[in-house]
Amino acid sequence: MHIKTQPKTLAVSIKRSFINPLLLTSVVGMGALSAPSFAQQEDASAQKKDPVEVIEVQGVRRTIQDAISLKKESTSIVDGMTASDIGELPALSIGEALESLTGASSHTEQGGATEISIRGLGPFLGSTVFNGREAANGSGDRSVNFSQFPSELFSKIAIYKTQEASLIEGGVSGQIHLDTVKPLDFGKQRFQAEIKGNYNPATKDIVDPARDFGTRLTASYIDQFNSDKLGEIGISIGVQQDLKTNPEQEARSTSGWRDCANDPSRSGGVYASSNCDSGSGDLVMEVDPATGQAPDADVPFLFAPSSRSYRQNMTDDDREAVFAAIQWRPTNRLEINMDGQYSDRVFTEIRNDLVFAENRRINSPLVSPDDKLPGNLVVSESGAVQSFTNEQRIEIHSIFQERLEEYTGGGVSFAYDVSDVFKLSGDYSVSKTERRENIIQTRLQSEERDIYGNAVPGAENSGRVLTRTDIAQNGSEIPIFTVQNFDVNHHELFADSARTRADLNQFRNNKITAFRLDGEYLPDSESISMIKAGVRLSELEYDSVPRVRDEYTFDKSAIANASNTCKNDVFPESGFLSSVSGGQALITNVDSDGNVIAQGTGNTWATFDPLCLASTLLGSDIAIPAPEQTIASVDVQENTTAAYIQANYDTMLGEYPIRGNFGVRYVNTEVTSTSLRGDLVAVYNEVDDTLVDIVEEGELSPVSAVGEYTELLPSVNLVMELNDDVQLRAAVYKALSRPDPSDLGYGRDFAGLSESSDGVSLDDAVGLASANGNPFTKPMTSVNYDVAVEWYPNADTVLALGAYIKKFKGGFENSSQIETFRVDNVDVDTVVTTQNVVDDTSTIKGIELTATHAFSYLDNEFFQNTGFKVSYNYADSDFEFEDAQFGASNFFDGEELIQRQGIVSPADIFGFSEHVLSSQLYYQKDGFSASINYKYRSEYFQQYISTPGNLRFIDDKEVYEFKASYRIDRNWKMSVSALNIFDDPKRQFNPTRDNFAEINVYGPRLFAGIQYRM
Repeated sequence: MHIKTQPKTLAVSIKRSFINPLLLTSVVGMGALSAPSFAQQEDASAQKKDPVEVIEVQGVRRTIQDAISLKKESTSIVDGMTASDIGELPALSIGEALESLTGASSHTEQGGATEISIRGLGPFLGSTVFNGREAANGSGDRSVNFSQFPSELFSKIAIYKTQEASLIEGGVSGQIHLDTVKPLDFGKQRFQAEIKGNYNPATKDIVDPARDFGTRLTASYIDQFNSDKLGEIGISIGVQQDLKTNPEQEARSTSGWRDCANDPSRSGGVYASSNCDSGSGDLVMEVDPATGQAPDADVPFLFAPSSRSYRQNMTDDDREAVFAAIQWRPTNRLEINMDGQYSDRVFTEIRNDLVFAENRRINSPLVSPDDKLPGNLVVSESGAVQSFTNEQRIEIHSIFQERLEEYTGGGVSFAYDVSDVFKLSGDYSVSKTERRENIIQTRLQSEERDIYGNAVPGAENSGRVLTRTDIAQNGSEIPIFTVQNFDVNHHELFADSARTRADLNQFRNNKITAFRLDGEYLPDSESISMIKAGVRLSELEYDSVPRVRDEYTFDKSAIANASNTCKNDVFPESGFLSSVSGGQALITNVDSDGNVIAQGTGNTWATFDPLCLASTLLGSDIAIPAPEQTIASVDVQENTTAAYIQANYDTMLGEYPIRGNFGVRYVNTEVTSTSLRGDLVAVYNEVDDTLVDIVEEGELSPVSAVGEYTELLPSVNLVMELNDDVQLRAAVYKALSRPDPSDLGYGRDFAGLSESSDGVSLDDAVGLASANGNPFTKPMTSVNYDVAVEWYPNADTVLALGAYIKKFKGGFENSSQIETFRVDNVDVDTVVTTQNVVDDTSTIKGIELTATHAFSYLDNEFFQNTGFKVSYNYADSDFEFEDAQFGASNFFDGEELIQRQGIVSPADIFGFSEHVLSSQLYYQKDGFSASINYKYRSEYFQQYISTPGNLRFIDDKEVYEFKASYRIDRNWKMSVSALNIFDDPKRQFNPTRDNFAEINVYGPRLFAGIQYRM
């Protein structure tokens, strides 16, 4: 077995002895920023006398110099990165490139950077434009899945942290700009091809991976043509195919948590003989008007999921992308641009789950020691269970999942110089994303007799096994299980409750169509350099249908053949989760005397081929169901009209040059949201009569709701040059962030039905419902104040210190009301919880620091080729977001408003991190460059897309990277990179910050490539 404990210890040692001192040296090195300035002044006279050889700066140093220049010349507070040539952005994805900019941090999925937060604030508060246009995505929010797009085909990325009236609204924290190359502006012919190989060390532990090595093939061509009749024409095209695996190891809990009373004075809760949340087991937290307190306000409690599990993944990721552009100048007054982008991603995954399926059956302290494994119930002050014993069924889930995502975008624009002082420009664009996710899952469950009819000693009580669970104890970061007389590696022991589900899990479409018309006028003024005005019309269309499921159950007699036909002879991965288990076995099998049994002790369990298992049980290939419209369907149309006027100025204030802009933007948005209502019917399992689903019966009727809002967004940006090297920046502006499209739905979803809702009663299933959004949700607005001082002593150096205050109007409140649904011809009252924006106010304050410097003036040949960059953002917020299920809320019972007392502390605003740090130590000499990068993001609240009101906390993230490249000659370049070197996992908690929810271990990722250019 491959144990990773020792390398982890080595990583900590390296971090303490080598890398952290390097970072400290970089920070201390800011004190040396003045040295090159004086040294260069002394050398200035010598340079005038002697001819100097001009050396072209390349690699990482050139990239940093261009970023400094971009920041200095901007009229807003901007951090960005430009490519000196195509394919030169120093990152494997746009998300990873953005992470290197001051204040930017990412959320990680499948080992790569996806959503980007600006200044520690969530993607909800930012916006992204693609060649100046909004971009659609398949997640239901307004962020962009940056892993979908290849960084090699972009020429510039930037983050505008202050707003201008001419910018598309939507960025309270900032706006990300992604630009592809314009071929005429590029100005030269270029063909380039690159191949990168990818190796993930975790792949070697997988017995039969989809591929041992990944490949990333990129090719691009740019050219210009001049015709007497047609004028100048430039073309560019870039293509990429990216094939790779994303190894991932998981320990997880179901997301559906319940509160259970832990009070010996009551019969329900932990002291019940069944699930701890059944009957009177959950807390009564509605405030009694007579006392001002909830009846159970002081009752001890704990949080319990329905199950906890391990998941072993085998993945295959196939992405293809094509970018193309035509730039045409028929005359020196007219320019026409056409561009298009296409990206197609197919991600498949085989999941092997070991599920401990009855975690709400918890032994109370009153249970006799003879009836349980040794161990006590241990609960934290916040209700997080740390250790418990119980008797529960154990399940194997064999899962095949595929996600298909297709992005199509593009448009046509023109710019026409009507005269020497007036320019007219326009742009029409379409951006569309389609996402489909299909899942085929088969469950097999422990049983008192195996598939051959033999008795199973450890499962004689209806397949339930005595179990002890220790969660994040004794050096482990994950749950560790002890079972009695049950070997989870024996396929034949899973001989009951065979069930196959075919799910259309996601069916989402998002399309944005927009047109804008802008005019620029150059007045005859000594102070106003330009007046700009424009109008923009856009239509966003978002629709999704809820999961559609075909479910099949099978008699026990069908299991034996399927089990023997489709079982895997060996566990697919060695050393599974050993890096986070603290040296412990994931499962320890003991006999009735507590002695460890070698068989069944370890980090493995029985697994099957999921497609074989499903088709063998069914007797034919299984098909994914078609989408169906239900009461949970979401269909949103958002129409926006925006207009602005902006003046750019460039003048003197006393003896100081000043420049900037001021203006106002008008925004009107109308949201029309449509869903369906109708009679419902309960569907029961034919074998054990348990509730499976609640579906629509008969014809459904559409229902719609319309919301509207109007905002005026003024803005002022100022840059004052205090001297040749020092600038003062200031900005005051109002900004808005719109709710996500998925949060504007009008559907209803029963919260009592979930992936793990086996055995739930009809009353429990229908008793709670959540609204799939609220079309009346208003945007969050903020008045923002920014100030920064920036020092630019030379082309390699910047020291910038900024501060900002964001005063928000608008907070989120969970409210509930009674709605009546007709189920099986009976009216059933349901508590429906929805999220509203209220007029609360809150404030976010922050500071950010950027320091970049090259030690080129030093005498030592090695150190004169080194430099560093440090970016840090600190933010503080008094925003509060209550959990939809366990937080404080208001409840309307049909007659009066009742207050519900919360049992969990509120979170901060979505995606908020108090600290964000990125640093880079680099070496650059001639054609060789190398860098060590460090990225840190503190804990943040990350919403679920399907249940955005539920709190989920992502723990601190700390990542080390290494990158190096060598340009052999003008045609050839080699590169290597290593990401997530020390295998930092993603840790998730909900609904409290200490309640384990999930851990994802991705491992390091290694890349090597060679590029040809001509």
